[in-house]
Amino acid sequence: MGPSGPVDDVPWDLDRFRLPAELVGVSVSMRRLPRHRYGEPFLRGPIPFAWVATACRLPGIGLHVALTLRFLRARFRRGRDRRWTLEGLSQGLQVSPDSVRRGLHACERAGLLCVTRKPGCKILAADVAILQRSEGATVSNHRPLYGPIPWAWLLPALRLPGPALQVAMACWLSAGWERSAEFELGLSAWGEVGLSRSAAGRGLRALERAGLVSVRDRPGQKPIVTVQDAPQRPHGGSDESHEEAGGSP
Repeated sequence: MGPSGPVDDVPWDLDRFRLPAELVGVSVSMRRLPRHRYGEPFLRGPIPFAWVATACRLPGIGLHVALTLRFLRARFRRGRDRRWTLEGLSQGLQVSPDSVRRGLHACERAGLLCVTRKPGCKILAADVAILQRSEGATVSNHRPLYGPIPWAWLLPALRLPGPALQVAMACWLSAGWERSAEFELGLSAWGEVGLSRSAAGRGLRALERAGLVSVRDRPGQKPIVTVQDAPQRPHGGSDESHEEAGGSP
């Protein structure tokens, strides 16, 4: 008569249960998004995707002007933004006043901003109203751009050349949707914000060189991007002095 229970003389081989190496991906960890410290300025959210996508497709520095004015109008709600002229914006963005004017006109034509012009007076940030772009303006069902985005992070991105700012918006969109500072970024998936694959790659490298993101390349796969904390300002510079000195928004 045999033993009362089953006998398994074959040892467990865990390797039999492992996926083949070619099927094993690189996990993306959940990381906390960069945040502003108490009292520091930030760009408020959420911002409708249609508004962001339309701004990203504007010519010249239309996106830069749209985001800067949206920041100023949300931050200074009691008239303090009256000191911000187009010349002040040009100093903060480090571009010419004519570029700012052209960017502002592009925002108006696209239905993102509305400007109240007073004869014989300079245009101030207080004269600008933020319009809500209709979601019907795009076929996308994307969720909005979630905030807050620290101004100390966004300001360096605003000053970068080329498509860097559009890619910065793609990064913050992805980070908000994934609720993580680390995420996969498909370079060819951002046509709605005016980015080709090559432009997205150039912009991503510009953000990486500026220390705003880190990039982990994976041959044949989407890169893993991590939004970094805002670059440190020179020692001794206060939040308000950084915001107000030299015309910086």
